[in-house]
Amino acid sequence: MIPKNDERDKGSILSREGYEISIVSSRWRLSRDVIVGLEWVADLLDERLQESYISLMAHYAAKFAPGTTEAANSSFKAFARHVVSSRGAIGVITPYDLINYRSAIGATAEPRLGVLGTLLKIWSNLDLPGVDGEVLELLEGWRIKGWRKGVAVQTMCPLTGPLSELEYEALCFSLVDAFETDKISLEEFVLVDLFIATGRRPVQLGDLKVRDIICADNDVEVKEVILNVPRRKQGDPWRTEFKPIYLTPDKGVAVQLLVEESITKFRHKYPFIINEDVGDIPLFPSWRKVAAVAEESSDLVVRLLPTEMFHLNTSTISYRLETIIESLDVSSERTGERLRVFPLRLRRNVATRAARQGYGTVVIAELLDHTDDQNARVYTENVPEHVDAINEAVARQLAPIAQAFCGILVDHESHAIRGQDPASRIRADNGTGVGTCGMHGFCGALAPIACYTCKAFQPWLDGPHQEVMDGLLYERERICELTRDESMAAINDRTVVAVAEVIRRCEERRRELDAEVVNG
Repeated sequence: MIPKNDERDKGSILSREGYEISIVSSRWRLSRDVIVGLEWVADLLDERLQESYISLMAHYAAKFAPGTTEAANSSFKAFARHVVSSRGAIGVITPYDLINYRSAIGATAEPRLGVLGTLLKIWSNLDLPGVDGEVLELLEGWRIKGWRKGVAVQTMCPLTGPLSELEYEALCFSLVDAFETDKISLEEFVLVDLFIATGRRPVQLGDLKVRDIICADNDVEVKEVILNVPRRKQGDPWRTEFKPIYLTPDKGVAVQLLVEESITKFRHKYPFIINEDVGDIPLFPSWRKVAAVAEESSDLVVRLLPTEMFHLNTSTISYRLETIIESLDVSSERTGERLRVFPLRLRRNVATRAARQGYGTVVIAELLDHTDDQNARVYTENVPEHVDAINEAVARQLAPIAQAFCGILVDHESHAIRGQDPASRIRADNGTGVGTCGMHGFCGALAPIACYTCKAFQPWLDGPHQEVMDGLLYERERICELTRDESMAAINDRTVVAVAEVIRRCEERRRELDAEVVNG
């Protein structure tokens, strides 16, 4: 609960996010995600410097984002440890201390000095004792290198960089399949889907409340849905600035269903929630926190709903994303191992896909919610390297790894599920049968191209799969010549790999049958 100014102890302050902090405490909670530890201060700083530093941290906590305060504290702690190791407890910070520290950490870690330098400048500007006057002169004369940015994107790193098109399509397919087969919940599906579609930071998705999902008021059956995402890193307090994101109808429907589910679950547990309070329910609540508070007081639940108290911690959001995707067991054709995905990688993927489609830095910066396009340039500087042409040899090599085909090969049409039903027969463009659809119900997908990546598809051992492969590769080359756009030509690459896998399995199965004849 956030106290009023006149209700707080004289020895306490409010963090920028509204958390009450006791100055004498050695651990300051600044937000639901950040706790700053100050246990080290008494061991490394003398008494006078301790007072100055605590005052400085109080200023940081009240004025700056929690992450900024945490970084500043960590930076100065590392610096103080180094100084103490060479000359004992610190009473005054001198230019010699900084020069010695810069030399000790080396050029690769030099960007740390940027955070430290800012802290010392603020310290001096606040007229707090403890910083030698010549320190500022020294800092003004230094040119400190920043961290190198964009390496994972520029190198298309298979572990940390943006996903390949095959990886992206495999991830999306596996996510939908897991939800349809009840392997993951609606909340888990929406969480991962929003990460993939929007590239937003975990803290932003964690900030979402029910009121941030805006449904268009029109007579159309499929409503347009806008996600009003709270902005971060702009220096404003929590949930004071937003950026709307349009969701496609299929994603919008899923989010709406989650909103209804969250409201129902909240009201089932706490029927005292009235309509005016519903909008403050988190989209991804921490039910553990809600239950803990409700045990004390139902009124307290209502009072805390507008705050961030019931929202999941950012670390939990990230962990859930990674564990959900890990459970999907998606393979990477580039590493031959399980696809490793984390929030920043999906953020890079959104920007990279935009660059592949020809969008410039301004649009990409808008997609990433950046204030300028400086950091977006890395995505547009090596676009030609983003997509490599696929041919039959490449497809055959990738086929066993990419797992694009997830159906079941059958020796004869009669062995297939629905094999006796002529309506289930899948035909190639020339009218020849290639397999059987095992799904009961209508399917509007384009056969046979969409069938090869469908789990209900049962290709026949004697089907003309090589002809299907030849046709896909011919069409790929034709589109590339017409458009000069490799990304457009690559639209069916996952299907090409799936067909290659079917061809490989057919060859393997024929060898097995031949061996049975020889041995039998």
